[in-house]
Amino acid sequence: MAPESSDQIRQLSDELRQAREELKRCGELLLTIQKSILPQQLPAVPSLDLAVHFADAGGVGGDFYDVHPIGRDRWAIVIADVAGHGLAAAALLGLVHALGSAVRGREPAPSPGSSLSLVNRLLAQYLGESGQFVTAFVGQYDARTDVLTYASAGHPYPRLIRGDSLLRLDAATAMPLGISAASVYEEASVQLQPGDRLVLFTDGITESPDEAHELFGDERLEAVASATSNTAAELLDRIVNSVRTLRGGSPAIDDETCLVALVKPVPTATPEP
Repeated sequence: MAPESSDQIRQLSDELRQAREELKRCGELLLTIQKSILPQQLPAVPSLDLAVHFADAGGVGGDFYDVHPIGRDRWAIVIADVAGHGLAAAALLGLVHALGSAVRGREPAPSPGSSLSLVNRLLAQYLGESGQFVTAFVGQYDARTDVLTYASAGHPYPRLIRGDSLLRLDAATAMPLGISAASVYEEASVQLQPGDRLVLFTDGITESPDEAHELFGDERLEAVASATSNTAAELLDRIVNSVRTLRGGSPAIDDETCLVALVKPVPTATPEP
């Protein structure tokens, strides 16, 4: 081999090593950012019992969830998923979070549909024809009335389990964020009742495969979610363990997020002696 060729190979090898180190540093930074924007713990919401599961698929990704107050006795419940995985998804998640934070700071707090519309118009300008998009579900829970008002941008429908019945919150959904600035996000409301269980999730849950590439799927999720549960944590553990059992020890191929809210029973009055 000519000396010139050896020098070129060494130079290319050094450049490749440097590029890998730079990507590693970027990945570590984005992972730090992703963890910093996710709630360290869920807040105490009156009349709701909350539990959440989040697991990244071996690095940075694009799942997001949040529960935060938006005024007197009102709470925002948010779950979102950036299309794809890895550095690009994590970077886009940071942008979406920044846009969402700007909307969150408005007074008075915008409704779920207005929030999605505001973020979408800004995001569509950044993404253009890139093909990237974000699915999201935004709920506004009124702790005084137990009414949940919601809007969805192409996100998997949350499930509402009430006794032996199961409902899909699919009455208000539109295109994912970032595709068209002209998208309109309608809203719907549902009256929650004591004992209701609300399950929000990203597609990393339902699209988790077994060794034969069969997906966990909606039917399994709904069957597991319909089992009687006394607490949000109990229901969440049942869902997560069922997904892990299906995978049979194989690692997750996508980020997994599942947020469960259980409407607490109305306290019974203690009779006076």
